[in-house]
This record gives sequence, C-alpha cells and structure tokens, in this order.
Amino acid sequence: MNFAKIKEAEAEHYMPVFTRDNLCIERGEGNCLFDINGNRYVDFVAGIATNILGYDHPVYTETVCKQIHKLMHVSNHYYTEIQSRYIKKLADASGFKRIFLANSGAEANECAFKLIRRFFRNRGEEKTILTSEGAFHGRTLATLTATDNRGQHDVYSPLPNGFKSFKYNDFEDFKSKLTPDVGAVFLETIQGERGVRPFSNDFMINAYALCKSRGILFAVDEVQTGMGRTGKLFSFDQYGIRPDIITLAKAIAAGIPMGACLATEEVGTAFKLGDHGSTFGGNALACAAADAVLDILLGGLLDSSAEVGEYLGNKLAHLSKYNFIVDVRGMGLMRGIQLSDKIPAAVFESKLRERGYLVNVAGNNTIRLVPPLTITVEDIDGLVAAIDEICAATCVM
Repeated sequence: MNFAKIKEAEAEHYMPVFTRDNLCIERGEGNCLFDINGNRYVDFVAGIATNILGYDHPVYTETVCKQIHKLMHVSNHYYTEIQSRYIKKLADASGFKRIFLANSGAEANECAFKLIRRFFRNRGEEKTILTSEGAFHGRTLATLTATDNRGQHDVYSPLPNGFKSFKYNDFEDFKSKLTPDVGAVFLETIQGERGVRPFSNDFMINAYALCKSRGILFAVDEVQTGMGRTGKLFSFDQYGIRPDIITLAKAIAAGIPMGACLATEEVGTAFKLGDHGSTFGGNALACAAADAVLDILLGGLLDSSAEVGEYLGNKLAHLSKYNFIVDVRGMGLMRGIQLSDKIPAAVFESKLRERGYLVNVAGNNTIRLVPPLTITVEDIDGLVAAIDEICAATCVM
C-alpha cells in the first residue's frame, strides 16, 4: 500500500483515537527508524520509552525468534519453565517477592489498585488511594480515575470511587490530604505525560517517610521510568526509598506487550485464588523477551546507559541560554525541554524531524526525549546540534 492508501484505510476503519504524525514507519535498525520512502531518522521516542534495545538487537531478536518456534502461549492453568525462570530473576533483581504478569501498564496499575483494596479489606478496612495532580496512570476506568484529566473524567463518569489527589510536588498539600481514610499513595517519580516532571528529592523522601510512619502503603508507577530509563534499574532507587508496590510495562519486554505488578511478600499475598488473572499475561513469548531484556540490562547496558544519560543531561544544560526555553529537566535517558508558549513544541518537533530526528511532544509544551538505552554519544551530539540550529534560527525570527 502507498502512504495515501494507508491513511485512507486508517481513516475509514480505525477508531478515531490517535493524532498521528504525517509519517509512516516501515522498519528499524539500531537506533534508527526508516519510513516507507527510505528516509532515516534517529529515534529519541523509542515507542515512548519502550524500545530500549533499539531495533533488531541481535541477542533479543534471536531469543524471541527461538521462543516463537518453541512455544508462544498456553493457558496459565499450566506451568512454563520460561515464566518461572523469569519471575525468579526479576524478583532477585528487584527485591520484590511477589509478581503478577500482565500485558500493559494500565493492566499492571489495575492490578495494583485491586491489590491495595484487597490488602485493606482483608483487615476489614475501606481505604482511599492518594494520587498526584498531573499524573497519568492509564486509560481504563480505574486508571483514568487516578489520572489527572478532568475533561475525560466528565466524559466517562461515573468513575470508580476511592481516589483523591494532592498538588504535584507540594509536601504541605500532601500532608493535608493524607487523612485517616488514605491507605496508599500511588505516584510516578517522574510525570512523563505532563512534561517529564520529576518529584524533588525532598518531596519524595519526606512523603515516603511520612507514609511509613503511618502504616500507609507507598506505590510507584514505574511504567515509563523503570528498566534503566533513569540510570538505575528502577527510578525509586534515585531517591533511596523502598516502595511496597511498583508497576512496570513499556520497556520490560522492549516492545512485546507486557506489564507487571511487583509487591512485598506482605502485600503481594493479599490476593486470594481467583481474585485476579489474565489470559495472555506472562505468556512464554513475552517472558522470553523480558528475560533477554533483563539479562542485557544487568550484563552491562544499565551501567553504560547511565553514563550516556548523564552525557545527555550535560549536553542539554546549555539550552537554558535561549530565552524561549523555560526549563530542561529529567533523569538519565528521560529528559524534557519545556518551551515558552510562544514556540509550539509541535513546530519544534517537526523541524527536528526534517533534520532526521524523532522526538515526542508531552504536556506543558515540552519536547520529551526517551531514546533507546543503546543510543550513542554521537547520536546525542547530532540531536543537540540540530536543536541548537533550530534555536539559533528561532532567535533570529
């Protein structure tokens, strides 16, 4: 199909939920994507923080292909060696004793919400989950309720009850909302969709300590930040805290759909038989992919990507000299460049695409950079040079 036919078929048959760029991707290689016309782009989107190994990684690709030939899926009525091997490896690497495998971040978060409710109802208690303004946790009804999107709340009400929110990064407001009805706090360490906004060290450490002192569960949505994105295996390690629950997806299997909810022994055993489940969750193909990802990360990529992430942060720091750049922030290989309202981020994104670089627009008029963890310093140098070129031209305008 040519591009016109592709767009025509999508317009006629796909539910109208996506705003797509005028670009059709055909294949990937290394850290680059190629469109149907053969144009090459260095990828700083990575399927939105998902394709951490880039494209056609030899070890990953070989592992997945072998597993397809061997076994892709059977019911969770049966054991599989690859699932057991993987959850043992993930438990050892993470320190969380109990794991449920799902298919996406929203599913992982739904699992966490149910687990929290079950944990307290086993004690005869009804508790509320406290989330942050600016959060994004998914698009199912429960995860949408936990997400700060009032317009969507109005459209899809009535929504599940049992959630309330505090002002982002405001510890005093957080304390005021931590009333006796709250049983758990659920947040992202970095709000990716709202413009790559990290919580401050002071907020995170103090909020965690307060929750621990009151017996309140602390849960972290690591869907976008986990699996090496910030320079640590999990972003909560950047703050020196230890949550009761974390959720993973996106990068966990580097592009094959997978999610996970990890919990301590005390919390993770709250579920009873039949409380939760999934047809496809933890299938053999996804587990083989995730197993390879974890091996590659722990085999050296985690350390090398942390160094490259620091390099990216240093290279971007000088951009604050441009008066239309409001802020440059983030951790590791998750960075945001917030522009003033006078410069639409979508226009900036388009100009970078013309120069062969793919980036993504997030909230607060922010350019989001979440490349594969295999990105090179040469790729970064090229991107920053292109950004400088666009900024210099913008200053002249």
